[in-house]
Amino acid sequence: MMRALVTGSAQGIGRAIADTLVSRGYGVVGADVQFQEGTEFEVLALDVSDSEACRQAVAELGHFDVLVNNAGVLVEKSPESISDEEFDLTMAINLRAPFVLSVAVSDGMKERGWGRIVNISSVGARTGGISQSSVYAASKAGLLALTKNFARNLGPFGITTNAVLPGAIASPMATKQFEKDEALKRQVVAANPTGRLGSPEEVASVVAFLVSDEAAYLNGGCIDVNGGWVMT
Repeated sequence: MMRALVTGSAQGIGRAIADTLVSRGYGVVGADVQFQEGTEFEVLALDVSDSEACRQAVAELGHFDVLVNNAGVLVEKSPESISDEEFDLTMAINLRAPFVLSVAVSDGMKERGWGRIVNISSVGARTGGISQSSVYAASKAGLLALTKNFARNLGPFGITTNAVLPGAIASPMATKQFEKDEALKRQVVAANPTGRLGSPEEVASVVAFLVSDEAAYLNGGCIDVNGGWVMT
């Protein structure tokens, strides 16, 4: 059985990814700081901002064939209001953790000559963010560069690295944004050719394809999943 590690699996896009992979026969470990219940996958309490804890978790749990770096945090404040601690925490979770975990799992993937790494970025990496999300957008843009670099370095070992960029998804993070600013939701839906928000499951289906054998020649891709809201 193929084994997958999915971070940020307690809710939203991460939970949908974990559930989708389970339904397709993967053995999934879902890592999160939040309590997870009613899952059909193995649950791991992990603070991905702790680099050593990430390395230890991979070492203790054994090999993974698939890594989905989904855990993320959004500090929605104006640039002048963001503290150094909030900046550092955002980068630690959104950018450093994917780096650390990708390095940790790739050793075993290299030995087996096969692996899949998928980084969950954001439409904000393309736009810079349409709300007060400067640091979040910067971290997600950095994740695209990281994706491309790992794709170049790991590709020769049979490992693909790709990014998915969700936007206009009805996830808990977006819901909190829309609750603060109802006009933002109307603006996003009105600007979307599909006229609606996407679902976490629609993002998960793209991830499921990227980790499959069928996607073996897709490497270094940055796949937009936003209904055409932002086209690149």
